[in-house]
Amino acid sequence: MNQHTRVSSSTRYRYLNEDFTDALQTSKREKFLFEDGNERRQHSPAMPIISYRKAPVLKQDDFIMRITVDAAAITELRHLILRNCGDLVLFMRVKPVDHASKMKVWLCLRKSSVDTIISHIIRALPKAEFGKITPLLPV
Repeated sequence: MNQHTRVSSSTRYRYLNEDFTDALQTSKREKFLFEDGNERRQHSPAMPIISYRKAPVLKQDDFIMRITVDAAAITELRHLILRNCGDLVLFMRVKPVDHASKMKVWLCLRKSSVDTIISHIIRALPKAEFGKITPLLPV
């Protein structure tokens, strides 16, 4: 004869039929399962929105100065800038205009050196035409 006794299905799964909601509601860990979401929001203090990203600080120190001179004076202007203001100028660009009777010059320089360079150029080349001085925009 078979010594193993059969367990009825009702005794095997008896815990599935029982209601554990009372036990779960008293438990602290599972209490959130039975809370209403609106109730939780009402009791919790409003959290401020904090952003840890800092806005980029744009320190504009480089400027472009535009100068127009006669084509005959371009060599004198280049020597003047390199001799007297060479360490103040970051770069210089020269472009011919008006069928090469005049030359456009772009000087990239620091904000602190604008007055010094203008005074040197005015003394040496009084017919030089100064254009806009604008910040050098980052690309």
